[in-house]
Amino acid sequence: MRLKNLLVVIILSVLSVGLLSNAHAQNGDSKPLTDLPMQFSATAFGDAGVMAGKSFSLDIYITAWTTDQQVKDYGSVLKEKGPDGLVSMMEKTDDVGRLSPTGFVGSGFRFATYRQTPNGGLHIVMVTNRPMSFGELYRSGRSTDYQFGIVVLDVDKNGKGTGKLAPICKIKFDKKNELEIENYGQKPFRLENVSLRR
Repeated sequence: MRLKNLLVVIILSVLSVGLLSNAHAQNGDSKPLTDLPMQFSATAFGDAGVMAGKSFSLDIYITAWTTDQQVKDYGSVLKEKGPDGLVSMMEKTDDVGRLSPTGFVGSGFRFATYRQTPNGGLHIVMVTNRPMSFGELYRSGRSTDYQFGIVVLDVDKNGKGTGKLAPICKIKFDKKNELEIENYGQKPFRLENVSLRR
């Protein structure tokens, strides 16, 4: 299943960087909404497959923003070398954040970017090359082609909102040279009760 609402956000985010410096939280905090570090809490709900009707709490940490040049470099590597090249590049990049389900250490993210929304909030995209177990790599099943995990948050000027968590994805350019994101197996988790904790 393709996540059509995510198809171009990674590339388009760099185009709106000039709009971002004025985003401020309106909850009594005079700091810009994009000030780091950031911590969001959320509840993830499964809508299909074995996770349908199930939920869990998680925290999302952002410690750095991916630069405009890095966004362009990632796009170029994906076009020229494909997903394997992008994974290799990410493996050499420091974490810029972390997603941690309650009670677990979680996984680091290598890419985090944002753009301001008309309501004064933020549209945040985080991407990483997902960790794979030895067993998964040994079996070399279809899932090994889905090398990325993606988190998308849409928060208002108070840092509250919703989002999506797609833990197993494929990212590539299609024959029309358009960015395509394909989810493995089931629909993304729906993130509700997203709230900025600082």
